[in-house]
Amino acid sequence: MLSRCIFVVFCFINFHAFSDTRLLLRGSILSADNADTFQTNGASHQRFENNAVALSQAVLAYNKVLSDNWQFHAVANGYSDGEQKLGVSQLYTQYRPLTASTIKPEVKLGFFYPAISAENTDMGWLSPHFLSNSAINSWIGEELRTFGVEASLRQNGRQVRRDWSWKVIGSLFKGNDTTGTLLSWRGFALHDRQSLNNDRVKFTPIPGVVSEAGIGAPAWTDPFREIDTKTGYYVGAHLAHKRRSELRYYYYDNRANPLIFDPDKIYAWRTRFHALTLRHMRNRNVTFFGQGLIGDTLMGEDIVNNDFYAAYIAATYTHEAHQLSTRLDWYQVIDNDSTIDDPNNSRGEAITVNYTYAMSSKIAISAEWQVNRGRQENLRFLNATSVSSETFHENLLQLAVTYRID
Repeated sequence: MLSRCIFVVFCFINFHAFSDTRLLLRGSILSADNADTFQTNGASHQRFENNAVALSQAVLAYNKVLSDNWQFHAVANGYSDGEQKLGVSQLYTQYRPLTASTIKPEVKLGFFYPAISAENTDMGWLSPHFLSNSAINSWIGEELRTFGVEASLRQNGRQVRRDWSWKVIGSLFKGNDTTGTLLSWRGFALHDRQSLNNDRVKFTPIPGVVSEAGIGAPAWTDPFREIDTKTGYYVGAHLAHKRRSELRYYYYDNRANPLIFDPDKIYAWRTRFHALTLRHMRNRNVTFFGQGLIGDTLMGEDIVNNDFYAAYIAATYTHEAHQLSTRLDWYQVIDNDSTIDDPNNSRGEAITVNYTYAMSSKIAISAEWQVNRGRQENLRFLNATSVSSETFHENLLQLAVTYRID
């Protein structure tokens, strides 16, 4: 693993010879509860377990202007944990033609995120306010990516001497057929690890899920696997007032056929949701933001049939080199099917507090405390010593040093 990390850093340094390449490295010291993480098929909803020192983020973001109208974007990631340690989280081309019209078109083609998040606005889809993401964006980072095309029209209010700007979006994509697996069989989690292309995410092996007498599925999911050859879509709209407030709405439907599964017994999950995002800059020091998510997912002929809800509100205060941020999360999965040995009901809430001090333009030190607690019905089937009931109460303290070259 050490040799891989050295190789990644070497590549980052060499790539930085290009002026449009950015690098971020983050090392973390963590103190977590004594429970196995979901990444090792444990019951914890945290990325790391026990006390650890980790390379939590290694990000290379490369942007290249190909012509007046075309740009190329790529994001490569390295981790010290998970199934895939090195890989690509985004890779796409962008078409933004120069036009005199006040309504301007834009097209993306490749592997990228829909612009749903209010908090993941830093390079490589990281958060500039927290070390860990909200429950909503932790899930998006795990199970959601557009592998297809997105087209949009936008108008900048300043260009037409108005206070309001807008954008409308539509997308067609493949993959994402397994989206909904983690919400149903593990529940929401809070962390900052993004799934990479061809990655695999593990979860606790619930007997009713993994046994041949039950569903017979593996205790892992491949987030971006194509199973049924159907094309999914999403539509969205952004509305911004000056540069201080913005509202975004998205509707997503992967249109998967829930009756189809592949040789690994990985089912396609029909997953749909509405997402609402709000961000408001009160003044140059204070910003409020939040998101809401409501949706449903179906697997098999009513084998798994769940509704899911999640929301968070957050605020950040910045003064010179100091930044203090806090976030409150709520989330829930409601089981609507009658599969007795596979209960999917779960709910929880979390509080996250982060303090970051920017020592320079390149180095920042962060401390983050998080408490995540709730109830997950399928935990009662486990015999693990770390699981005593359906309830969970997880504490995490992180100290991190971030080094970046922009």
